[in-house]
Amino acid sequence: MNLTSDRELANTKRKLRLLEESFEEARTDPDEDEHVREVTMESLKRLINQFKEEIARYEAHQPVRR
Repeated sequence: MNLTSDRELANTKRKLRLLEESFEEARTDPDEDEHVREVTMESLKRLINQFKEEIARYEAHQPVRR
């Protein structure tokens, strides 16, 4: 997926923040089964990295704003 507007950028940043919060919750949840926690964290980390790449790609191709 490629971001095409500032609105999509803002939404992706919001989703990224929510994913990072979910990752932290999964990391610190003592009630979760160890295997389930690891798989969940791996999946969340993959999505977090994808969103960060999309944000960086979009921002790299935008003109410098003053």
